[in-house]
Amino acid sequence: MRDLIAGYGEIWSTKLFHRYLESRGSRRGPLQWIDARRVVVVEWGPLGPAVQWDASRERLADLVDADFKGTLIITGFIAADRRGVQTTLGRNGSDFSASIFGALLRAAEIYIWTDVDGVLSADPRRVPDATVIDSLSYSEAMELAYFGAKVLHPQTMAPAVGDGIPIWIRNTFAPH
Repeated sequence: MRDLIAGYGEIWSTKLFHRYLESRGSRRGPLQWIDARRVVVVEWGPLGPAVQWDASRERLADLVDADFKGTLIITGFIAADRRGVQTTLGRNGSDFSASIFGALLRAAEIYIWTDVDGVLSADPRRVPDATVIDSLSYSEAMELAYFGAKVLHPQTMAPAVGDGIPIWIRNTFAPH
């Protein structure tokens, strides 16, 4: 029940954002809203949610034309099991969702928007002189996430690694 309730924020916020963009007119082609629960199929195991890639690819193909040239507005953080029961992807699960959809859509790159300028050398609340680490390998980023770096979901890197998709961390409050 908690997973069901927790997912409503994602659904409502993306629907509102979709309607807002529609009301303003899109300069990048058509807009399409997608409920991730209708695409991302996961099974829970000892390491957390495991994406069922074949089932997820099939579901995405049913919802989005292969030649779609617009903007997709997609819920993050939520998925479903094979029976259609909603689940969440855990803390920072929206980052994991971004990486999942990046892989499913064969994106050129993935952007994770957060409240910091990137992956930092230390927690800036504890170390005021923490600096942004310019570049990390996938394995370094996965290791940082595994050991508690809050900027990345521990599984965020995995979908991108297979296709060699770079992941960029950007600050929502200072996007340039």
